[in-house]
Amino acid sequence: MDINFKIFKPRGFLADQIQAIWSVSVMPATEQAVRKQLLSDAGAGIIFILQQQVQMDNEWLTPGVVLQPVSTLAHQVVLPPGSLVAGVRFHPAVSYQLLGERMDKPLRIEDDHPLKASALDTFTQLKTERSPAARIATLYRWCRTLIIQSKPQDVGHIIHQQPETLCLRQRERLFQKWLGITPKQYQRIVRVKQTLEQLRAQPYMSLAELALAQGFADQAHMTRECNNIAHVTPKQFIRQRTS
Repeated sequence: MDINFKIFKPRGFLADQIQAIWSVSVMPATEQAVRKQLLSDAGAGIIFILQQQVQMDNEWLTPGVVLQPVSTLAHQVVLPPGSLVAGVRFHPAVSYQLLGERMDKPLRIEDDHPLKASALDTFTQLKTERSPAARIATLYRWCRTLIIQSKPQDVGHIIHQQPETLCLRQRERLFQKWLGITPKQYQRIVRVKQTLEQLRAQPYMSLAELALAQGFADQAHMTRECNNIAHVTPKQFIRQRTS
């Protein structure tokens, strides 16, 4: 197998802050680079590029620690032979609560960044680990310490539903501040991701039934939304996974 991908979804108190901790590697003997599409989820993350340069949306990133901005569109990733990358995926708005700012583009952790010391120490330790499980365990410990020390505000109730005590305009301002999008745009992103995940699990499902199940006006509406946000139509998504 050319690629080794492992993912861990935390439970307990970390589950409210972190979607997943992951590790991916590509065998050095692989003849061609591995290309992957990452669906948008309005979340942000931190990636540790341990070996080789990797390409994200046509930009090559050298080894180091990189903060990823809020994901509003699907990303195209290219992993050359010998690549080794690990990372953490936060729930929407968590990165803002941790860092106090919203990024519009990838940011390398260096210079006087507040996470420099702990992130680069973790980067060095990750390079010595010899298995995906060990890398995930190292990142889990780092995340646990980061969350305990930073004590990010729990804003999941604001992101996922409108509290009775918060007016629509207030909620929209918070979405712009934390995510740079409106609540409506967030719902569109989530629905497209859920649609394609359901299609991944049920590739032979009728597209008309899928559109109805996910709350689209019709199949054409679903196709436009998937193409606009994920850069792939449901039919193309099926072909990529069954060819």
